Amino acid sequence: MSRYTFNTPALQGPKDLTAIGREDALPELLATWDEHLTGWTRMGIIGNPWSNQYDAPRDWYFDPTETGWPKGDSLPIDWQPFPNRLTTFFQNDQVSNGGQLSQALSDSQLLELADHGQITLGDTTWKLWDADPKAPNILKTPATKCPEIDWQGKWVAFSPPGPRGWLDEYCEWSITYGDSQASSIQSVMFTCENPAYWLSLWRIDPNIVLALYRRYIDSAAVLEDLYLRYSADTPTGKKGEAVVDPTTGYPAYDPTNKWNRGTRRVPGKQGGAMHLTSPPNTLSAEIYLAAASSILRKAANPSNPQALICCSRYGQNFRNSDPHIGAQGNAVVGGQKQRISLADPVGLYIQTPNWDLFETPDGTSASAFWKVTRGSTGQGSSASDKDSILQAVFEVPADRGYGIGDIKINGQPIRHAGQIAKTFKIALRVSAMKPDQHTPPNQPQSCVTSQIEARMQPWPVQMVPEALFYGLSASDLPALLQPGASNLFMLVVQGASRDTTADNARIQFDRAGVNAQVVEYLPDASAIPGQTDGGGTQGYLLKISVDASAQPGAIGIRALNPWEAGNTSVAEHPFETGLGMVAAPSGK
Repeated sequence: MSRYTFNTPALQGPKDLTAIGREDALPELLATWDEHLTGWTRMGIIGNPWSNQYDAPRDWYFDPTETGWPKGDSLPIDWQPFPNRLTTFFQNDQVSNGGQLSQALSDSQLLELADHGQITLGDTTWKLWDADPKAPNILKTPATKCPEIDWQGKWVAFSPPGPRGWLDEYCEWSITYGDSQASSIQSVMFTCENPAYWLSLWRIDPNIVLALYRRYIDSAAVLEDLYLRYSADTPTGKKGEAVVDPTTGYPAYDPTNKWNRGTRRVPGKQGGAMHLTSPPNTLSAEIYLAAASSILRKAANPSNPQALICCSRYGQNFRNSDPHIGAQGNAVVGGQKQRISLADPVGLYIQTPNWDLFETPDGTSASAFWKVTRGSTGQGSSASDKDSILQAVFEVPADRGYGIGDIKINGQPIRHAGQIAKTFKIALRVSAMKPDQHTPPNQPQSCVTSQIEARMQPWPVQMVPEALFYGLSASDLPALLQPGASNLFMLVVQGASRDTTADNARIQFDRAGVNAQVVEYLPDASAIPGQTDGGGTQGYLLKISVDASAQPGAIGIRALNPWEAGNTSVAEHPFETGLGMVAAPSGK
């Protein structure tokens, strides 16, 4: 029996390549997408036995490539996409303890903050993020958020960072205004599509990505607009230069390029919402979170989602999404005694707005102004046949004689995109399966805590070509290892031993024909996409050589501490999956 293979989100891959006449690329896209999803699924099941205690195993999250899919409907889990962390931190009277705001923001002020990432109060403009790390007036939040918010303690800069980083509920938007003062909304583009799909297309052929940008964002886009560029002089390139990926031979893709950056779109010039950009809004993080929710806890349960997420340390507390996803998954495992897995096609999907909340000047249903541009709407009533919308645009045609600002939601004229976002949900779907005789008992565990230092091992969390590391690439795709080639890669880990050096560090793969030489060791490395716990990272610069005869496919990797034996068993030190992939000899 052939194994199950994962489909692209909303089955969009075949539609995209057919629309631009590139059906020739479909077999490669489907094969590599399946490799990526399989790797992330297995990463999720492995959990983190290296630097954490009680974070593994996750046997009650099943891998459909090994088990197949159970019969019956999947369970939808949905939440409101307006960022709850903005509400939690800036609409609380305790916000004045941070020494920045004198009082909690009003509803309209909070909507303004969500739409622009900044707000002017008096003579001061406060921002949630700035490209300059030394910029003044960055809004702060309490540093301690578990087991509850410590309003009286230390305060730190708001995170996650990025030009839409605060839109961290797996839904982001870009607004087109009808005037230069940004006082009247002309249209709003919403997306919940993961960046990994676009990184995968780019790896096959950047021109595919360009053609789709021209189709869905702006015909003015050119290939150079999508290049990742160095933000400063680095060992691999100078500021402003394109970051070249040596494994493909062409510049890397920039997920926050000018056509997918920020919350304001100016047609013909910049802006749009092609896919998600906030660092935690990744598909690999979603899968990892769902797998983590399958562990039952002694001290927390689904009735208190915030306590459960603090105990399990998955995702970010006080979001609408992560605590709710985790609690719902945990409830299925603990209450229904069933194993879980994210249903295929794995993805996050916009649901149709509640049009009953809208009122138009001429009585037309506001649904007439909602255009699903990517993905699809559900046609039935079953849980597995709900909306699978990836991108949608809300816009009133010019011939109507009125605009979005003349439409009311709950009796209030629309002045902000966040008002529209509050009328719909984002959803994912979970499949459930009864455990079999081979499934270990799911005994409740203690809360996740750091591994004791004597047993801590480096946890591999990202591997990218050296140039992409210094170019600050947000890619969470597995590194592409070409047979018969040698390239420099940066392996980023958490929890490396303090006495690690380039001389005593050792990297091992679980496949013959793939070897690594440690060239340099970095005690401090950059942040990793999808990681929101603020843990420090370390980096190993590796020269990885792949034999021409190496078997293609995903590989496992581990970083040994200086004191570990080279023949340490897999049980004592597991390999991480999903970070590297040996390419087929004839492919990229």
